[in-house]
Parts: sequence; C-alpha cells; structure tokens
Amino acid sequence: MKGLINDTSNQTQVFWIGLGKLSSFALAFVSAAILSRYLNKEDYGTYKQVMYIYSAFVLIFTVGLPETLTYFLPKLTKSEGKHLVNRFELTFVLLGLIFSAFIYFSSGIVADILNNPALEKALRIYAPVPLLLMPTFSIESVYLREQKTHYLAMYTVFSRIVVLLSIILPVILYKADCETALRGLVLSSFLMLLAALFLIYRPYRGYRAEPSSLHLRDIAAYAIPLMGADLCIMLSGSADQFFVSRYFGEVTFAEFANGYMPFPLAPMITGSVMAVLIPLFSRANTPQLFGEAIGSWQKAILKTSLILYPLLIYSLFFATEIIVFIYGKEYNVSAIYFQIALISNFVNIYPFLPIILALKKMKIYVGFYLISAISIWLTEAVTIVLFPSPVVIACVSAANSILLYVAFYSYIRYRLHIHVFTKKTVLSLSKIIGHAILIILPVRLLLFPHIETLPLLLNQTIAFGLFFLAILLTGRWLGLDYKSIIWPIFQSLLKKKE
Repeated sequence: MKGLINDTSNQTQVFWIGLGKLSSFALAFVSAAILSRYLNKEDYGTYKQVMYIYSAFVLIFTVGLPETLTYFLPKLTKSEGKHLVNRFELTFVLLGLIFSAFIYFSSGIVADILNNPALEKALRIYAPVPLLLMPTFSIESVYLREQKTHYLAMYTVFSRIVVLLSIILPVILYKADCETALRGLVLSSFLMLLAALFLIYRPYRGYRAEPSSLHLRDIAAYAIPLMGADLCIMLSGSADQFFVSRYFGEVTFAEFANGYMPFPLAPMITGSVMAVLIPLFSRANTPQLFGEAIGSWQKAILKTSLILYPLLIYSLFFATEIIVFIYGKEYNVSAIYFQIALISNFVNIYPFLPIILALKKMKIYVGFYLISAISIWLTEAVTIVLFPSPVVIACVSAANSILLYVAFYSYIRYRLHIHVFTKKTVLSLSKIIGHAILIILPVRLLLFPHIETLPLLLNQTIAFGLFFLAILLTGRWLGLDYKSIIWPIFQSLLKKKE
C-alpha cells in the first residue's frame, strides 16, 4: 500500500481519484436505494427536485473557479499556492452565501414553476447547504497539485459516509419524509466543511502566503469563459428535468430521475482522467510536452473504453434487474430511462476539455454548449407539444448529448488538426463493443433463463461473474488486454518504498 501511496504516476493518480469517486457513487446509490424504499414517491420526487435545483445552479455560482484553480495551482510555489488558495476560499464563501440566499428567497417561485407546492419548504430547509459546501471545492485542486490524491479519496469516502448516516438514520429512526432527509443533509454538509478545511490547508503548514505574478485579470480571463460554458451546460442539463418535472409531476420525476442518469462509473472515470489531464496540459509549454500530453490523452481513451464499454453493454441488457435491485420493484419503469442514458454514454465518456483549455479555445467551447442548450430546449419544447411523453424527452436529451460530443471531436480533428480517434483507435473501440456483445448474448439468452428465479442479487452475481470472466479470458484473442489496466496497480501495491 505504501508503494501505491507514494506512486505519483498519472495512472495511479487517476486510480485514487477514481477510487474515491467509486466509493462516493456506491454510497450515493445506497442512500438512494434506502430513500426510495422509505419515502413515498411524492416525498422522494420532491427530494430529487431539490437535488436537481442544486446541481443545475451550482455550475453558475462556482463561476468556473474549481477548474481555474486546478489549472493555475501547479504553476506556483507552495507559498504562492497558499496565497491563491486563500483568495479562492474567500471567494467560495461569498459565492456560497449568495447561492444560499438565492435558493431561500426564490423557493416560492421555483415551487410554482415546477408545479410542486411542497418544494418551497424543502428548498428553504436545504438553503444553508451551498454556503457549507462551496468552500470544500478547493480540495481536489490542492491534492492534484501535490500528487497525493489518496487524501482526496479518503475525504470523498468520509464525506459520503457522513452524508449517508446523516440522511438515512433520521429517516429510518425518526420520521420518513423529505424534510427529515434534508435536515440531515445540512448537518452532513457542516461536518464535510470542517474536514475539508483541515485537509485543504494541511499541505501549506509552515509556509507563508506570498502573492505571485498571477494577476486577477489572468484568473478572470480563464474563469469567465468557463463560467459562460457552465451556464450553457446548466441550461443543457436542466431541460429534460424541467419538462418532466413541470408537465408530468413529482411522481414521474422520481421515476425519471432514478433511471435517466449517466452510468455510475462513467463520470467517475471520465472525471478522474480529466482531473489528471488538465494539469498535464497546463504544464505542456513545449511541443514535446504537448505531444506527450496528446499521447496520454489517446491512451486514456482506450483504457476508459476497456473499462466502461463492457460494463455499459452488460447494464444495457440487464437494465431492469439493476434498477429493481437498487430502487425496488416500484421503480421498474425507470429501466427504460436508464437504457436510453446508457446509449449516450458510449459517446460522452471521452473528455475533451483539457485540449480546449490548453489551446485557449474557450470561445468555441462556450459556443458549442450554447448551441446545444438552445437545441435541447427547443427540441424538447416541441416534443412536449407533439409527443408528450417522458420517454421521448429522454430520447431527445440523449440525442442532443451525442451530437454535442460529435461536434467537439469533429472540430478537434478538422479545425485543430489533432487526430485523437485514429483508424487504429476506432478499430479497437469497435472490437471492444463487438466482443462484449458476443459475450453478453449467450449470458442473457441462454444462461439467465435458468437462474432468473434465484434471488436477484444471486442471479446478477452469477450472470456478471460469468460475463466478466469470459471477457477477460477471450479478450486477449482479439488483442484486448484488459489485465493491462489492473496489473500496474498491483505492481504499485507490491512496490517497496525506496
């Protein structure tokens, strides 16, 4: 374990970030699974609407600062870094205060817009959370700069356990309603703030804060385009939830929210890879270093696909069983939304932000997201009139998401002349998908009917175990070395501290 902790390679840093995010997603699913069973659909739908409001507006109120800190911090000394972190923490506190006030005072208007009167009181209970959480946003940037992302993983696991206990225990032991769950969330946010502040300043003990040559205009020049992009991302990501919530009610919204979500491991792995690539590109100040960063990006695409594509294929074929296992039989209708979201994940798992940031093409970044936001709101508004169905809304949303990623990579290839998806890469991706489909078909059609009557956890364990084993054993025949992803981690585990 010491070898793994002391290993500062990009792959190991991705591993630690990914491990923390995996734990976070796992615990979040445990929380959602319990709440789905203890809260009625109306209360659970209101709870999910509160989460939707926060996730929609947090991108605006962070004004691109977390990514900006991640970009600039590796360029500074420890003393200069401490000064920059101090300034960012103060800014996060002020922005968090504004965000909390916005949620509290707009709660009535938001409740009217989403046609849910219970949402007003729920939002006012939740209002302190942004003020408590936003100062924690510096922690990832700090530990990426230090190349000690195992601390970040530990914090992530700690924070999710605190959230889980603070929400679930009151709901189970005291009162099963939305308001009780939200009060627990406020308590957990305060505990997370204390832990995050301790960790954020831990690497800077003994260092005196000193201003750097970095000016406010440099930060603004970097953050403002990101803020514009975040606004467009918010508009894009909130459209489908808005239309489902307003026109189909909180019960349908609960079913939609439990299904139409990215595959849990997808944002975890993609976010981990992007978090490592951004500092890598920020230090690429020579053609050689830039070429190395591009090479790392291409390798990351293949490794991401080797991990995610087989899991996406399996989840696509067993969507109903997975949804019922997580949320219960009452939410089996959520499976169709899950399958639609999975299809879009085959395209939108590849991070393009690092190269856009490195080449200072933020106007293009914002422009593409603005076009996507306009497109998704217009097409979903038309859908509500012509085909008023939450399933059709999900399909339109997925199609817009896929088109956006196709547009970005077309721009990177034909305008920036950077060939990320070479013929060799496309062939490898096709082989991964084809191989996984050839394995899943006999598992689903021939094996599963014989074990379907077993308890859900047992039949899924058997089905996935055989699928995964077959993938590993037969992959090398096609040149798909799945073990190459896992083996370096075990090598790091066995490495002795020098």
